[in-house]
Parts: sequence; C-alpha cells; structure tokens
Amino acid sequence: MALDQGLAAVLGAAVGALAGIVGFAFAGWRQSKLETEKWSRAREDQARSDTRNAVAALAKSLASTAHSMMWVSFKVLTAGKASHETLASFEVEFHAEVSDLVGAQMNLAALDFALYEKVTPFIGQAIAMGANTYAALKSAMEKTLDAEDQLRACNQDALNLIKDVPKKVAGLLDA
Repeated sequence: MALDQGLAAVLGAAVGALAGIVGFAFAGWRQSKLETEKWSRAREDQARSDTRNAVAALAKSLASTAHSMMWVSFKVLTAGKASHETLASFEVEFHAEVSDLVGAQMNLAALDFALYEKVTPFIGQAIAMGANTYAALKSAMEKTLDAEDQLRACNQDALNLIKDVPKKVAGLLDA
C-alpha cells in the first residue's frame, strides 16, 4: 500500500503539529515546576532569614537585660549605697526588658519551635538574675551585711551572661 504525496504531507504535518503541541505542553509543565521550586527555595531562604533575625533580636534583648543588671549593680557598688529611686528605676527598666525578652521569644516560637525550646532556659536564667539583682539592690538599700557580696555576685553573673550570649545563642543556628 503506497501513500500518495498528499496524504504523506498531511500525516507529516499532523505528526509535526502533535510534536509541537506535546513539546509546548511539556515546556509549560517544566517551567511551572521550575517556578514552584524557585518559589519554594525563596520561601525557605526567607524563613531562614526571619529565624536568624529573630535569634539576633533575642540575643540583643538578652544582652541588654544583662547589661541593665550589670550596670545598676556597678553603680550601687561604686556609690556605696542604693536609693528608693535606684530600686524603682531598675524595676521599671527590668519590666520593660522582660517584655522585650518574651516578645522576642514568642517571635522565635512562631518561626522555629525547636529553637524556642532551646532559648527558653536563657530567658528563665535572665529573669531569675533580675530577681536576684532586685533583691541585692533592696538589701543594699536596707544596708544588710551581705548586700555588697550579693551585688558583686549579681554583677558577675550579668557579665558572664553578656559574654555567653554570642556563643550560646548564635551557636543554636548551627546546631
């Protein structure tokens, strides 16, 4: 059975058209898949960046809180006395610091709950140190015998926390 030239041309055109349609559909599907992968990578990159920024904000807040405790204990040790104003000022400042800490902690929890669980002990440590500093300031104001030792311990604990924050908190990103 021999094909005449007309039928051969029509079949050739049909096969070519079908190949073009399939090729066009495949190219569209492939482009769509590449765009989805690109979007997914961009979203992962953004999530990673947001998490790093949240960890940085938390580290900044921890360092700021520790610095407040270190600074007030240093000022009272240097002056040799504490006043009601010093105690009230520290209380207001520390409450604001705790609010910042917990806000940074919650931001991190929304982004990465595993990291949130890892930083929570640092937050608890900072809050406990604030309570100890408050108690030491109150002891200094009341001129109790061990007030200076308490203030020195609080000052040293706060300094240690400031030194530890970059290592401990930043190290969580690589873990």
